[in-house]
Amino acid sequence: MHWETMSQIQLSNQPDLETAFFNPPRFRPGHINWQNLVFMVLMHLGASAALFHFSWSGAAVMAVLYCFTGCIGITLGYHRMMAHRGLSLHPVARFVSHLAGALALQGKPFLWALVHRVHHARSDRPGDPHSPLHGTWWSHVLWLVCRRDPAMVGVLQQRYIPDLLKEPVGQFFQRTYGAWNIAMGMVLYALGGLPWLLWGVCLRVVLVWHMTWLINSASHIWGYRNYQTADGSRNLWWVALFTFGEGWHNNHHAQPASAYHGHRWWEIDPTGWVVSAFRIGRLASRVRMPKKPGQRHTEMPGGALA
Repeated sequence: MHWETMSQIQLSNQPDLETAFFNPPRFRPGHINWQNLVFMVLMHLGASAALFHFSWSGAAVMAVLYCFTGCIGITLGYHRMMAHRGLSLHPVARFVSHLAGALALQGKPFLWALVHRVHHARSDRPGDPHSPLHGTWWSHVLWLVCRRDPAMVGVLQQRYIPDLLKEPVGQFFQRTYGAWNIAMGMVLYALGGLPWLLWGVCLRVVLVWHMTWLINSASHIWGYRNYQTADGSRNLWWVALFTFGEGWHNNHHAQPASAYHGHRWWEIDPTGWVVSAFRIGRLASRVRMPKKPGQRHTEMPGGALA
Protein backbone atom coordinates (compact mmCIF):
# COMPACT_ATOMS: atom_id res chain seq x y z
CA MET A 1 0.00 0.00 0.00
CA HIS A 2 1.32 3.47 -0.86
CA TRP A 3 2.46 5.33 2.25
CA GLU A 4 0.22 8.35 1.57
CA THR A 5 -2.90 6.14 1.48
CA MET A 6 -1.74 4.13 4.48
CA SER A 7 -1.08 7.20 6.61
CA GLN A 8 -4.55 8.57 5.91
CA ILE A 9 -6.12 5.32 7.12
CA GLN A 10 -3.98 5.14 10.23
CA LEU A 11 -4.56 8.78 11.15
CA SER A 12 -8.16 7.90 11.95
CA ASN A 13 -7.04 5.23 14.42
CA GLN A 14 -4.84 7.46 16.58
CA PRO A 15 -5.40 11.07 15.62
CA ASP A 16 -3.60 12.78 18.51
CA LEU A 17 -0.16 11.11 18.42
CA GLU A 18 1.24 13.53 15.84
CA THR A 19 -0.05 16.54 17.77
CA ALA A 20 1.37 15.26 21.05
CA PHE A 21 4.79 14.67 19.49
CA PHE A 22 5.19 17.61 17.11
CA ASN A 23 3.18 20.31 18.91
CA PRO A 24 4.23 19.94 22.56
CA PRO A 25 4.31 22.79 25.13
CA ARG A 26 6.94 25.28 24.04
CA PHE A 27 9.68 27.47 25.49
CA ARG A 28 9.61 26.37 29.11
CA PRO A 29 12.98 25.15 30.44
CA GLY A 30 11.83 21.55 30.70
CA HIS A 31 10.57 21.54 27.11
CA ILE A 32 13.66 22.90 25.32
CA ASN A 33 15.98 20.60 23.41
CA TRP A 34 19.19 22.14 24.70
CA GLN A 35 21.40 19.88 22.59
CA ASN A 36 19.80 21.13 19.36
CA LEU A 37 19.74 24.73 20.56
CA VAL A 38 23.41 24.85 21.59
CA PHE A 39 24.53 23.10 18.40
CA MET A 40 22.57 25.49 16.19
CA VAL A 41 23.90 28.55 18.05
CA LEU A 42 27.49 27.30 17.69
CA MET A 43 27.03 26.66 13.97
CA HIS A 44 25.66 30.17 13.47
CA LEU A 45 28.62 31.60 15.41
CA GLY A 46 30.96 29.62 13.18
CA ALA A 47 29.13 30.94 10.11
CA SER A 48 29.59 34.49 11.38
CA ALA A 49 33.28 33.83 12.06
CA ALA A 50 33.71 32.67 8.45
CA LEU A 51 33.22 36.26 7.31
CA PHE A 52 36.41 37.20 9.19
CA HIS A 53 38.41 34.32 7.69
CA PHE A 54 37.64 34.83 4.02
CA SER A 55 39.50 33.02 1.27
CA TRP A 56 38.51 32.51 -2.35
CA SER A 57 39.25 28.81 -2.09
CA GLY A 58 37.08 28.55 1.04
CA ALA A 59 34.23 30.34 -0.75
CA ALA A 60 34.58 27.95 -3.69
CA VAL A 61 34.47 24.93 -1.37
CA MET A 62 31.37 26.37 0.29
CA ALA A 63 29.63 26.90 -3.07
CA VAL A 64 30.37 23.39 -4.31
CA LEU A 65 29.28 21.76 -1.06
CA TYR A 66 26.18 23.99 -0.89
CA CYS A 67 25.05 22.62 -4.25
CA PHE A 68 26.08 19.06 -3.39
CA THR A 69 24.39 18.87 0.02
CA GLY A 70 21.48 21.20 -0.75
CA CYS A 71 20.52 19.93 -4.21
CA ILE A 72 21.79 16.33 -4.46
CA GLY A 73 21.42 15.65 -0.74
CA ILE A 74 18.29 17.37 0.55
CA THR A 75 16.09 18.28 -2.42
CA LEU A 76 16.81 15.32 -4.70
CA GLY A 77 17.84 12.61 -2.23
CA TYR A 78 16.06 13.13 1.07
CA HIS A 79 13.01 14.90 -0.35
CA ARG A 80 12.04 13.77 -3.84
CA MET A 81 13.59 10.28 -3.76
CA MET A 82 13.32 9.13 -0.14
CA ALA A 83 10.37 10.97 1.40
CA HIS A 84 8.10 10.95 -1.67
CA ARG A 85 9.31 8.07 -3.84
CA GLY A 86 9.23 10.39 -6.84
CA LEU A 87 12.04 8.46 -8.49
CA SER A 88 14.40 5.55 -7.96
CA LEU A 89 18.16 5.96 -8.16
CA HIS A 90 20.92 3.63 -9.29
CA PRO A 91 22.61 2.13 -6.18
CA VAL A 92 25.72 4.30 -6.64
CA ALA A 93 23.65 7.47 -7.09
CA ARG A 94 21.48 6.48 -4.11
CA PHE A 95 24.57 6.11 -1.91
CA VAL A 96 25.98 9.46 -3.05
CA SER A 97 22.66 11.23 -2.48
CA HIS A 98 22.40 9.77 1.03
CA LEU A 99 25.97 10.88 1.73
CA ALA A 100 25.15 14.40 0.54
CA GLY A 101 22.00 14.43 2.68
CA ALA A 102 23.92 13.33 5.77
CA LEU A 103 26.52 16.08 5.24
CA ALA A 104 23.73 18.68 5.24
CA LEU A 105 23.43 18.07 9.00
CA GLN A 106 19.63 18.16 9.00
CA GLY A 107 19.24 14.93 10.93
CA LYS A 108 19.40 11.24 10.20
CA PRO A 109 17.54 10.15 7.06
CA PHE A 110 14.66 8.28 8.72
CA LEU A 111 13.80 11.15 11.05
CA TRP A 112 13.97 13.64 8.15
CA ALA A 113 11.57 11.55 6.08
CA LEU A 114 9.26 10.97 9.04
CA VAL A 115 8.94 14.69 9.76
CA HIS A 116 8.26 15.47 6.13
CA ARG A 117 5.63 12.79 5.63
CA VAL A 118 3.81 13.94 8.76
CA HIS A 119 3.97 17.50 7.42
CA HIS A 120 2.13 16.41 4.27
CA ALA A 121 -0.42 14.34 6.16
CA ARG A 122 -1.16 17.18 8.62
CA SER A 123 -0.17 20.25 6.63
CA ASP A 124 -1.28 23.47 8.39
CA ARG A 125 -3.41 21.44 10.81
CA PRO A 126 -2.81 20.11 14.34
CA GLY A 127 0.13 17.73 14.22
CA ASP A 128 2.00 19.59 11.47
CA PRO A 129 5.61 19.78 12.71
CA HIS A 130 6.23 23.30 11.38
CA SER A 131 3.09 25.16 10.35
CA PRO A 132 3.26 29.00 10.32
CA LEU A 133 -0.19 28.91 11.93
CA HIS A 134 1.81 28.48 15.16
CA GLY A 135 3.94 31.51 14.26
CA THR A 136 6.42 32.40 11.52
CA TRP A 137 9.49 31.82 13.69
CA TRP A 138 8.04 28.53 14.92
CA SER A 139 7.71 27.27 11.34
CA HIS A 140 11.15 28.56 10.39
CA VAL A 141 13.33 27.31 13.23
CA LEU A 142 11.82 27.20 16.72
CA TRP A 143 10.10 23.84 16.14
CA LEU A 144 13.59 22.31 16.05
CA VAL A 145 14.49 23.35 19.61
CA CYS A 146 11.40 21.89 21.27
CA ARG A 147 11.96 18.75 23.34
CA ARG A 148 9.92 15.69 22.33
CA ASP A 149 9.23 12.25 23.76
CA PRO A 150 11.66 9.81 22.07
CA ALA A 151 9.38 6.89 22.98
CA MET A 152 6.92 8.07 20.31
CA VAL A 153 9.47 7.95 17.47
CA GLY A 154 9.27 4.22 16.91
CA VAL A 155 5.48 4.25 16.70
CA LEU A 156 5.48 7.16 14.25
CA GLN A 157 8.16 5.51 12.14
CA GLN A 158 6.11 2.33 11.81
CA ARG A 159 3.14 4.44 10.82
CA TYR A 160 4.76 6.74 8.27
CA ILE A 161 8.01 5.24 6.99
CA PRO A 162 7.80 1.40 7.23
CA ASP A 163 9.01 1.19 3.63
CA LEU A 164 12.18 3.13 4.43
CA LEU A 165 13.09 1.25 7.58
CA LYS A 166 13.91 -1.82 5.49
CA GLU A 167 16.35 -0.08 3.15
CA PRO A 168 20.02 -1.07 3.69
CA VAL A 169 21.46 2.26 2.48
CA GLY A 170 19.22 4.23 4.81
CA GLN A 171 20.10 1.93 7.69
CA PHE A 172 23.80 2.37 6.97
CA PHE A 173 23.59 6.15 7.08
CA GLN A 174 21.44 6.00 10.21
CA ARG A 175 24.36 4.27 11.93
CA THR A 176 27.21 6.31 10.43
CA TYR A 177 25.60 9.76 10.20
CA GLY A 178 27.91 11.45 12.70
CA ALA A 179 31.09 9.82 11.41
CA TRP A 180 30.67 11.29 7.92
CA ASN A 181 30.35 14.81 9.29
CA ILE A 182 33.34 14.47 11.59
CA ALA A 183 35.38 13.12 8.67
CA MET A 184 34.28 16.01 6.46
CA GLY A 185 35.36 18.56 9.06
CA MET A 186 38.74 16.88 9.52
CA VAL A 187 39.41 16.68 5.77
CA LEU A 188 38.51 20.32 5.15
CA TYR A 189 40.66 21.51 8.05
CA ALA A 190 43.59 19.39 6.87
CA LEU A 191 43.34 20.71 3.30
CA GLY A 192 42.50 24.36 3.87
CA GLY A 193 42.82 25.18 7.55
CA LEU A 194 40.31 27.25 9.49
CA PRO A 195 38.88 29.13 6.45
CA TRP A 196 37.88 25.90 4.72
CA LEU A 197 36.38 24.54 7.94
CA LEU A 198 34.35 27.67 8.65
CA TRP A 199 33.22 28.18 5.05
CA GLY A 200 32.86 24.55 4.03
CA VAL A 201 31.08 23.39 7.18
CA CYS A 202 29.67 26.16 9.36
CA LEU A 203 28.56 28.76 6.80
CA ARG A 204 27.53 26.16 4.22
CA VAL A 205 25.47 24.13 6.72
CA VAL A 206 23.74 27.26 8.07
CA LEU A 207 22.85 28.43 4.55
CA VAL A 208 21.41 25.02 3.64
CA TRP A 209 19.49 25.01 6.93
CA HIS A 210 17.85 28.33 6.16
CA MET A 211 17.27 27.23 2.57
CA THR A 212 15.18 24.36 3.88
CA TRP A 213 13.53 26.37 6.65
CA LEU A 214 12.33 29.04 4.20
CA ILE A 215 10.28 26.38 2.44
CA ASN A 216 8.57 25.57 5.75
CA SER A 217 7.91 29.19 6.65
CA ALA A 218 7.91 31.65 3.73
CA SER A 219 6.41 29.22 1.22
CA HIS A 220 3.38 28.73 3.45
CA ILE A 221 2.85 32.51 3.85
CA TRP A 222 3.67 34.41 0.63
CA GLY A 223 3.35 33.69 -3.06
CA TYR A 224 0.78 32.45 -5.55
CA ARG A 225 -1.13 29.19 -5.97
CA ASN A 226 -1.59 27.06 -9.07
CA TYR A 227 -3.69 24.56 -7.12
CA GLN A 228 -6.37 24.92 -4.45
CA THR A 229 -4.84 22.55 -1.92
CA ALA A 230 -6.19 22.02 1.59
CA ASP A 231 -3.17 23.76 3.14
CA GLY A 232 -1.57 27.20 2.84
CA SER A 233 1.29 26.22 0.50
CA ARG A 234 2.45 28.88 -1.98
CA ASN A 235 4.78 29.17 -4.96
CA LEU A 236 7.48 31.71 -4.13
CA TRP A 237 10.03 32.53 -6.83
CA TRP A 238 12.81 33.88 -4.63
CA VAL A 239 12.69 30.81 -2.39
CA ALA A 240 12.81 28.61 -5.48
CA LEU A 241 15.90 30.55 -6.59
CA PHE A 242 17.90 29.58 -3.50
CA THR A 243 16.42 26.10 -2.97
CA PHE A 244 17.01 24.48 -6.36
CA GLY A 245 13.33 24.64 -7.30
CA GLU A 246 11.79 23.66 -3.97
CA GLY A 247 10.07 27.04 -3.65
CA TRP A 248 7.32 25.96 -6.07
CA HIS A 249 5.75 24.61 -2.94
CA ASN A 250 2.08 24.77 -3.87
CA ASN A 251 2.84 22.64 -6.93
CA HIS A 252 4.57 20.16 -4.66
CA HIS A 253 1.72 19.96 -2.16
CA ALA A 254 -0.76 19.40 -4.98
CA GLN A 255 1.35 16.62 -6.51
CA PRO A 256 3.78 15.51 -3.80
CA ALA A 257 5.01 12.36 -5.55
CA SER A 258 6.11 14.23 -8.68
CA ALA A 259 9.88 14.39 -9.18
CA TYR A 260 9.45 17.80 -10.83
CA HIS A 261 8.24 20.87 -8.94
CA GLY A 262 8.13 23.49 -11.69
CA HIS A 263 4.79 23.04 -13.48
CA ARG A 264 4.77 26.16 -15.66
CA TRP A 265 7.42 27.21 -18.16
CA TRP A 266 8.76 30.04 -15.99
CA GLU A 267 8.97 27.92 -12.83
CA ILE A 268 12.66 27.04 -13.04
CA ASP A 269 13.50 23.80 -11.24
CA PRO A 270 17.26 23.03 -11.13
CA THR A 271 16.67 19.80 -9.18
CA GLY A 272 14.33 18.75 -11.98
CA TRP A 273 17.21 19.35 -14.42
CA VAL A 274 19.36 17.00 -12.34
CA VAL A 275 16.58 14.41 -12.40
CA SER A 276 16.44 14.68 -16.19
CA ALA A 277 20.23 14.35 -16.44
CA PHE A 278 20.12 11.27 -14.22
CA ARG A 279 17.42 9.79 -16.45
CA ILE A 280 19.53 10.34 -19.55
CA GLY A 281 22.54 8.82 -17.79
CA ARG A 282 20.44 5.87 -16.59
CA LEU A 283 21.06 6.78 -12.98
CA ALA A 284 17.34 7.38 -12.33
CA SER A 285 14.28 5.30 -13.16
CA ARG A 286 10.57 5.17 -12.32
CA VAL A 287 10.47 8.97 -12.43
CA ARG A 288 7.01 10.30 -11.61
CA MET A 289 5.97 13.15 -13.89
CA PRO A 290 3.70 16.08 -12.92
CA LYS A 291 0.27 16.79 -14.29
CA LYS A 292 -0.12 20.23 -15.82
CA PRO A 293 -2.02 23.05 -14.07
CA GLY A 294 -5.66 22.78 -15.05
CA GLN A 295 -5.35 19.07 -15.75
CA ARG A 296 -7.78 17.17 -13.57
CA HIS A 297 -6.33 15.48 -10.51
CA THR A 298 -7.73 13.92 -7.34
CA GLU A 299 -6.58 15.37 -4.07
CA MET A 300 -6.61 13.65 -0.69
CA PRO A 301 -6.42 15.40 2.72
CA GLY A 302 -3.00 16.90 3.33
CA GLY A 303 -2.25 17.49 -0.33
CA ALA A 304 -1.52 13.90 -1.35
CA LEU A 305 -2.68 12.65 -4.71
CA ALA A 306 -4.71 9.52 -5.16
